[in-house]
Amino acid sequence: MVYLWGIQAPRPGQPFGTEATVAAGRICKGKRLRVAARSAGPEGRIAGSVVAEGKETSGDQDVGRALIRRGLAWQDQRGPSSARLRSLEQQARREEAGLWQQEAPTPPWAWRE
Repeated sequence: MVYLWGIQAPRPGQPFGTEATVAAGRICKGKRLRVAARSAGPEGRIAGSVVAEGKETSGDQDVGRALIRRGLAWQDQRGPSSARLRSLEQQARREEAGLWQQEAPTPPWAWRE
């Protein structure tokens, strides 16, 4: 299993958790996935950038960036991230996309069911 580097999506049962899972599936469906491992953590957990390689008309799409842009994930503030991810999150916040429609969305690292 590969975790998306630099982002945290809502957990199952959390608001927008299902939407994030469905969106990731749609981005990846029927496409070849290219993974660039960025780090390996305890228990062999690999975090990497995942790009869904599209057809000539749709182009390639970075799954993590797409989720943040749609307001379906946070850039991960607990570890290394990138200026691009922070910028995409700020844009989604301004546009009140996805989970940013909520008054005070709870990030997954603080979520308690």
